[in-house]
Amino acid sequence: MPVLSEHAVFIFVAELGIIMLAARIFGELARRLGQPIIVGEVGAGIILGPMIFGKLLPKHFNFLFPSEGFQPYLLQGISWLCVIFLLLITGLEIDLRASLRQGKQSIYMSLIALLFPFIGVYWFSFFLPHSFFPQDINPIHVKLLISIALAVVAIPVIAKILFDLKIFQSEVGLKILTKGVLSDIWGWSIVAMILSLIIKGTFTLETFLKPIITMVVYLVFTLTIAPRVIDKFFDMIGYKKMDTTVALSLLFSLALLNGAVAHMLGIHVIFGAFVAGLMAGESQKITPYMRQWTQEFIFAVFAPIFFVLIGMQLKFTEETSWIVILLLLFISSFCKIGGAYIGAILGGLGRKNAFAVACGLNTQGTMGIIIALIGFELGVFNEIIFSSIVIICVLTSIGVGPLLKWAIKGVRRPLAKFFDKDHIFLDVQGKTKEQVIDAITKLMAKRKIIDNAKLIQKAIWERETSLSTAIGEGVALPHARLPNLKTPILCFFRLKDGIDFGSPDNMPVRLLFLELTDSNDDGMQLNLIAQVARFISLESNRERLLTSDKEDEIHQILSFDEKA
Repeated sequence: MPVLSEHAVFIFVAELGIIMLAARIFGELARRLGQPIIVGEVGAGIILGPMIFGKLLPKHFNFLFPSEGFQPYLLQGISWLCVIFLLLITGLEIDLRASLRQGKQSIYMSLIALLFPFIGVYWFSFFLPHSFFPQDINPIHVKLLISIALAVVAIPVIAKILFDLKIFQSEVGLKILTKGVLSDIWGWSIVAMILSLIIKGTFTLETFLKPIITMVVYLVFTLTIAPRVIDKFFDMIGYKKMDTTVALSLLFSLALLNGAVAHMLGIHVIFGAFVAGLMAGESQKITPYMRQWTQEFIFAVFAPIFFVLIGMQLKFTEETSWIVILLLLFISSFCKIGGAYIGAILGGLGRKNAFAVACGLNTQGTMGIIIALIGFELGVFNEIIFSSIVIICVLTSIGVGPLLKWAIKGVRRPLAKFFDKDHIFLDVQGKTKEQVIDAITKLMAKRKIIDNAKLIQKAIWERETSLSTAIGEGVALPHARLPNLKTPILCFFRLKDGIDFGSPDNMPVRLLFLELTDSNDDGMQLNLIAQVARFISLESNRERLLTSDKEDEIHQILSFDEKA
């Protein structure tokens, strides 16, 4: 077995340490400027790369980041580990059953949202300059990979933005996530097909059907056998829900081994890592807390390294056309928003919510960058097209937050208008989520706030099974939309004992805000959820709600306006 010299080890740990430190510094700077962390991390890579560090201090750059020998392969190996683990958490965040429960309409809508930008970019690719196409590569392969890279959706980026805007638990947030999830499944299936075609070199019935058949088999296995196998393995080793080290090692092993299996089946390794996340996500042993902990670990360690290395590979030359980059950005964004909007309208959403969903899906982010890297490593993309796609992915990551914020901006109505003293309930009893939902609807019916407790209970539970409305810190925001509800209903419940509500931080829930809005009122639910979430994000407000003994005191605390 070859042995690394002390000098090689020194260079490796030095460059890796500098990369992680630069990622943290510039990522934090980007966050403080109100930008996604990915922007700072890619920026750190550009500074450390040949464009700046390499030009200013070429000797030092070549010493620290040698381009010859085996040293570059060490970083390349780390980069691929980062890709595998990023795709693991992408799959892990996907609640496949909940997404499929949204019905055929959601499946079709997600496909429309993916195909519109794919077709639009593919059409425009025929007008790209010759410098975008490597000489020895089939132009069709380049066009197909460009198209899918700019058509996919970045679930991690979207989820973070929805959380920051306090609309993660809203219907619009759920629709954005659902369509993004299903689009990702469609997208990675198409990526697997395209990569299979590129690797085989020619189009045959096998290269077309094999990835599709494999994906179908994977999904069936994911929904049936795999979760049981994973759960039994957890039981066999005596796993406890708070034992993050055991779960993390199993998840990493699953991603790596599943990637190897995918490769043996003739499909790219990254597809196996993505499906590994889907499998683990269906396991009952992987709690929301475990998902969040895994995501935070990967985003703290592997994601920064990956994005810095991406930035270091960016090169802009005289052949780089910023006009072409902007046109690609415009066409992909226009088609993505247009396709998602049409799909949402066909799915029964109102115009305002449909537009918000469409804007929320307009980011390729991490997923587009990963596809760009794969194309670059395979030689399908040259430096020009690789750099162009990365820049577009970064720009959409920057723009999606403000765009979505603008899309959901409407006439705000003060919350105090909907809070009544009779809408406050203290010491509500219940040991499970089902018991609590049953209890709160009966209490509301007893005070004649609602007429049909069973109908309301069913609507709340249907929404809750799609995605938990718990937001962490002991708070949940259950809600439902009902027909012919003239005035929104907003109620507060403080539970006598904390219960498991599927919180991302694993904390038991004691504070519940129930929101009922009319099914035709596009803006009200977003308005209520965003304002309540903003108010209870302050620890002092949560503490006051937990310690006050009288309903009058609670009513006074909750009589805040949208600026509170």
